[in-house]
Amino acid sequence: MFLKSLEIFGFKSFADRTKIQFLDGITALLGPNGCGKSNVVDAVKWVLGEQASKTLRAGKMEDVIFKGTDTRKPLNVAEVTLTISNDGGILPLEYSEIAIKRRLYRSGESEYFVNGQPAKLKDIRELFWDTGVGKAAYSVMEQGKIDQILSSKPEERRYFFEEAAGITRYKARGAEAERNLQRTEENMRQAEGILAEVKRSHDTLKVQAEKAVKYRDFKEEIFQTELDIQLLKLKSFTRDRDSRNEELEKIKGKQAQVRAEIEAINASLEQNMDVVNTMEKQISQLNQEIYGLAIEQKAKMDKAKLITSQRNDSKVKLEHIESRIRSAKETVENLRDEVDEQDALIHDFTKRVGEIKENIASFEDNIQKTSLHITNNDNQVVEIEKSIQDLDREKEAMEEELASITENIVTELDKSLKDAGYSSSIRLEKQEAVENSLKQLKIMVEGRNNIFADLKSSGASSESLIEAGTKAFSEIISALNDLESNLLAFTKSLPGFIDDFLAPEGIITKKRSVDQRISENREKVRLKKENISTLRTENINLSEKIEEYKNTLSDLNLDMVRVQTQIKSVEEQAGLIKRQLASQEAALKELENEHFSESKRLEEFDEQIGDLESEIADLEHKGRAITSQLTKLEDDIKSRNTDLSEKQEDLNKKSAEVGKYSGMIEKLNMEVVTSETEIRNLKNNFQEQYSRDLMEFEEKMYTINVPAGELREKLSQIRQKIKELGSVNFMAIEEFAEVKERYELLSKQLEDLKKAREDLSRITQEIRAESSELFMATYNKIKKNFHNMFRRLFGGGRAEIRLLDPANVLESGIDILAQPPGKKMESISLLSGGERSMTAVSLLFAAYMVKPSPFCLLDEIDAALDDQNVLRFVTTLREFSSKSQYIVITHNKKTGIGSSHLLGVTMQEPGVTKVITIKMQSEPGVFQETLPDIEPFEEEDVEPETDVYLPPHVLTRGGRVQETGEQTGPEDASGETVSQNEHNEE
Repeated sequence: MFLKSLEIFGFKSFADRTKIQFLDGITALLGPNGCGKSNVVDAVKWVLGEQASKTLRAGKMEDVIFKGTDTRKPLNVAEVTLTISNDGGILPLEYSEIAIKRRLYRSGESEYFVNGQPAKLKDIRELFWDTGVGKAAYSVMEQGKIDQILSSKPEERRYFFEEAAGITRYKARGAEAERNLQRTEENMRQAEGILAEVKRSHDTLKVQAEKAVKYRDFKEEIFQTELDIQLLKLKSFTRDRDSRNEELEKIKGKQAQVRAEIEAINASLEQNMDVVNTMEKQISQLNQEIYGLAIEQKAKMDKAKLITSQRNDSKVKLEHIESRIRSAKETVENLRDEVDEQDALIHDFTKRVGEIKENIASFEDNIQKTSLHITNNDNQVVEIEKSIQDLDREKEAMEEELASITENIVTELDKSLKDAGYSSSIRLEKQEAVENSLKQLKIMVEGRNNIFADLKSSGASSESLIEAGTKAFSEIISALNDLESNLLAFTKSLPGFIDDFLAPEGIITKKRSVDQRISENREKVRLKKENISTLRTENINLSEKIEEYKNTLSDLNLDMVRVQTQIKSVEEQAGLIKRQLASQEAALKELENEHFSESKRLEEFDEQIGDLESEIADLEHKGRAITSQLTKLEDDIKSRNTDLSEKQEDLNKKSAEVGKYSGMIEKLNMEVVTSETEIRNLKNNFQEQYSRDLMEFEEKMYTINVPAGELREKLSQIRQKIKELGSVNFMAIEEFAEVKERYELLSKQLEDLKKAREDLSRITQEIRAESSELFMATYNKIKKNFHNMFRRLFGGGRAEIRLLDPANVLESGIDILAQPPGKKMESISLLSGGERSMTAVSLLFAAYMVKPSPFCLLDEIDAALDDQNVLRFVTTLREFSSKSQYIVITHNKKTGIGSSHLLGVTMQEPGVTKVITIKMQSEPGVFQETLPDIEPFEEEDVEPETDVYLPPHVLTRGGRVQETGEQTGPEDASGETVSQNEHNEE
């Protein structure tokens, strides 16, 4: 069994999934302080079940999950997988390779897996019991644990020796047996209390139960029938148990015979191995030369592989550049098409702006022409108003003329009347009428003059003047007509008056002429007014048309602004696309330059690969030459190796046969225990049901000739008869039966508990006896090995271990004494740091000589050693590496050089650990030349520990002493009860 690999993800500084491959021999992990080397050891302890966060250098268990760095986020899970080769079958699983996995979530949930299947922590711990591997075993040895072995209390050093003695499982089973014993005693106390209470009820109900005699007889018959059925089962189980016990004795005899044959083969192998070792030393040097060539060839092949990988990356990069060039060219073409499209849009929009401007100019011209037409109309109105003013002036002249005529009419009338000699009365009447008319006419003329003056002074319009003048003339004409009537009436009495007054040159004729002129003036004014109204109506229509033109012009201006905005947007978009086009064209040029550089780099890689292939071919030629020499030497020992292989194969077969017999023995023991359990359960069930001991009827068991089927049929018939009895007072008999059955059952249980207590006490004593013998056998071997290993590493001196309480070997503390050359024997606490470390190394190797761990992790245990002691340590470690696999964490260069394989632990990225393989650069044999010459010495015998008390073995129930040693262990004696308790505990 050896450690194949360790896969870590999210544990402490291992942020990336890291798989560390381990080979046989010695593997050294090198790296600066703080890079995470010890995290590898913590990962191994953690996956093997370590539960103490302080042991893992963490405040709480969730702290082992990667917490993140400045550039990485924290993870939520930690996972470690330990893969072990189980070709030797050391672990009790039928797999050649076993993977142990532990997973922890930040929520606190934890999981365990064995070969991908969920498991319990207990399963993993039991898997490595007494193999030297475990979270606290000496397979993981740290500087702190070395100090603990040396500095801790003598009682605390026991675990180191117990692990080497292989009594860990015995102690666990013994502790379980002690807990079961305590529970059994507590159950006994409870059963005794319940039994006393049940007895009182039993005595009271006994009298009442006697009334149901017939019913009881049937029950008794049922009991006898069921008793026969249970006895038939008991006979079957007893025969099975006895048969397996006989087979068990036969297999134990065969196992003892095979072990004797193994001892004979081992003696023969030791004799032949000495001869083979001598011959192998002769070919060692050639192997070292081949190893050197292989390393050099491997380095060149790795370099060629690296360059090939770089060439492939370069080729992929070149193809990627070509793809980017094609994409860039396509982008440039697309951008150019977009530029053309934008230019076409700008041309169309510009054309539209020109059309809108032409429409705007046309409408502006129409507005100008219409405005000019309105202006002309306004000018005509002004001219017409001027002509109306001229008519006003003519009216004023006619008014003046009319006033003059009126004055003349009055004067002439007065004169004529006087000259005609009119009669006084008539003349006065007519005269008054005429005078009144004249006065009225005069008043009207003066009033009208005042009206025209007021209108002129107030700036009234021409139309108002015309209307007022027309009205005035009408009133004057009316007054003149009245005057004319009065004059006519007056002239009738005045001969010759009318002729004088109405003659062609007369006043009235003149008056009529003025009337005609006024009428013509009125007609002219009317025509002028109509012309003004027509012009103003036309101006209104023209103004509305101008507003329509202005609205249309406003819409055109908005269209032009919108189109100009679109032109500006398109021009900006075109500018952006042109800038993108320029950028893409520059990027295309840069890609073409990069393509040229990468092509040159690819050619250089091809040249380097060719040179390396030539060098590798030369190395292969040298290797074949050395191999030819080596083959000749190997042929000389081939026949001996063949003989050794046959014997070793025979030995392996015999060992496998012993293991097979051990498995068969264990299986048969379990089957025997199972049969006894079935028998015990049968008895207990019978006791519970009938409150009677089934073994009371043991003699009857061999006299029953009725088949079980017939008995069950008979039982059914009896129960049918009970049913046919009809109404029966069942309460008394049932209550009494229940109380009696319970009473007897409790009594039986109490007896069983007493027997169980005796069994557990016996098991505990037997475990102590077995553990004591195994412990002392291992202790005395380590004691002798420790003394001789100390003398070898120190070049002399003495060392020993002592039991502080020999009478109690399972609890006694262990003291360690050492006497380096030239000093006196004293406690190790008084030694120097280097002497203490070498003493601890001596003790460690002494344990490995008794029970080597399949693989060991040594964390900086050489830190306190000087160079000379480091060489001694590594030399011894190399000798032991043929039996165990060693993984050494160290800062010492000599330890690294002396290792078979090197792994580098670094932290290239702050806070993140990375593991790399380091190629061995030193020539073969360099380390061997620096080794000190160790003077040969003879091993000294060491007296075993005296005054030791070993607890005696106890008798089993059958009166036979329980066997010790490898054939059976305490777990066999404890039977299934202990296993079931362990299961419940988990």
